[in-house]
Amino acid sequence: MIKTKATRKIMSEEFVQKSVKNFLSKEGFGSENVEITDLREKGVDIKVKKMRPKPCGWYYLVECKGDPKETVKSPSGSISSSLNSALGQIISRMHTSRKSLYGGYNYGVAFPISFQKIALSKIPYYVCNRLRLSIFIVDHKGSVEKFNHRKLKAIQK
Repeated sequence: MIKTKATRKIMSEEFVQKSVKNFLSKEGFGSENVEITDLREKGVDIKVKKMRPKPCGWYYLVECKGDPKETVKSPSGSISSSLNSALGQIISRMHTSRKSLYGGYNYGVAFPISFQKIALSKIPYYVCNRLRLSIFIVDHKGSVEKFNHRKLKAIQK
């Protein structure tokens, strides 16, 4: 995180990735096979396998975004663009070979807390339900809140 002149705290994509990885690890994902891609690599940012209580065929694939740089003239426009980019990237990586409701792939998009208002209002809960998509919101301390379709439905009523 970087503090700018305008007292806007900038959260990097790497910070978001590490925070979500730690959160998923506490939920039993990826204690052994954690993959985090470098910013220049192709593919999903985080790919983790369910390891606890026992390994099974569940995976989480998560696309992460960081705050816009301090030089961006329109942070809200950049946030909206980054949100659309993350959704497009994760949708393009969705697997069709694992369709089971009780295994297979779960997907997520992770954003800094500055994205919360727009992300939770723009992504419909029923889309999250159908696509098995969760939204992870990271605060400046590294705490993560996971919004699944049930939480979104309560918010979007």
